[in-house]
Amino acid sequence: MEFTALFLAVAIVMVVAWRGPRPLALALFAAVLAASVATYLHHATDTLKLSF
Repeated sequence: MEFTALFLAVAIVMVVAWRGPRPLALALFAAVLAASVATYLHHATDTLKLSF
């Protein structure tokens, strides 16, 4: 679900970058980038429960 939210947020940022003011687009991009990094770090630190 969080990946869908990130995808929609990026789509919104693209629309704002196309139609809206540049400072708003840059601020939204920075927020989405931070959310993407936070999501990556959340999933990258999960331990894998593997049994062979």
